[in-house]
Amino acid sequence: MRTYSSLLIFKFSFLSLGKLMHLSAVSYLFILAFPSTISAQFGRKKVQTSENFTVEKIAPGVWAAINNNNYGKAISNAGIIDIGNKTIVFDAFMTPEAAWELKNIAKQLTGKPVTLVINSHFHTDHVRGNQAFVPTAVIMSSRITREMIRDNEGEEKKWERAHAPRLLQALKTRMSNSGTTDVELPYWIGYYEGMVESSQDEFVALPDETFEDSLWITGTKKEIKLEERKNGHTVSDVVLLIPKQGIAFMGGLLNNKYHPWISDGDPVAWQESLRRYYEDTLYTIYVPAYGKVSQKEGLRTLYEYLDDIQKLSNNAKTDSAQETLMSQAVPPAYNDWMCSRFYQQSLEYLVQQKKKSKIKN
Repeated sequence: MRTYSSLLIFKFSFLSLGKLMHLSAVSYLFILAFPSTISAQFGRKKVQTSENFTVEKIAPGVWAAINNNNYGKAISNAGIIDIGNKTIVFDAFMTPEAAWELKNIAKQLTGKPVTLVINSHFHTDHVRGNQAFVPTAVIMSSRITREMIRDNEGEEKKWERAHAPRLLQALKTRMSNSGTTDVELPYWIGYYEGMVESSQDEFVALPDETFEDSLWITGTKKEIKLEERKNGHTVSDVVLLIPKQGIAFMGGLLNNKYHPWISDGDPVAWQESLRRYYEDTLYTIYVPAYGKVSQKEGLRTLYEYLDDIQKLSNNAKTDSAQETLMSQAVPPAYNDWMCSRFYQQSLEYLVQQKKKSKIKN
């Protein structure tokens, strides 16, 4: 995900953060009833919990780490995969703090330290946690993603050090002064707090190894496949597939009830990737970059969303029609999605791309 200072115009309201639940007898019963809402248990062994994310076991040896929207600083989701002789983490969160927690929990769940981390794409909330795994784990990405991290992270951190503290304070001021009930406020407070923390260190942990197109990784218990998809959410997005368990970690190619950031990619190519994995009957469980673990319905919903915003931008053929489009509210079908500001930004991006295309022609 990428975000700009325009997020300042969000109208936020206060949403208090609940106190952490202790593992008393009552809360243990709660965990038994609602296992996906509390950090995962592995057998009878208590696993470290985190304020930044929860862990959901989705199959033997496979866990999804889901960001906590209430001030969590993981920001995006991640995955933990035990392939037998190796523990793999898919995506590394926004902050080293959250990544350290992920690293420790992964070891507790699998009984082995993390030795391989996969970056799905170059956005900061998927790669800033890399440094928590250095030097004991190999960091891997596509060749293009490594180049994008190398070329962008330094400038990103420089900009954030100069602006993020002010943006964060502005959001907190809005929170204290607001009388509205914007449920997105805690998410963005956590985002900017994570941005402030993760931008202070100038060190950038680049991937050690890269691949192109696809790569099989075989362990003693299971094998996984990495597939590179180009020009979807970003110029290069990696999907982690576990064929025998029907699981796909989709990275930035899938959001579940979160408005997507499309300005670094191509919605047409993005739709093609969604269609490819939707039609593949081998896969039934999809872990998104944002939101809850999904089934095929999640892919179809995002596909239709991308279709809708392209149709709206294509139908706005005059300046006045485009201005009207920019002022319209989020449609009811997507009104309860997080990151609502991205909706208008996506429409504006598509309109501008159409104008550039006309100039070239």
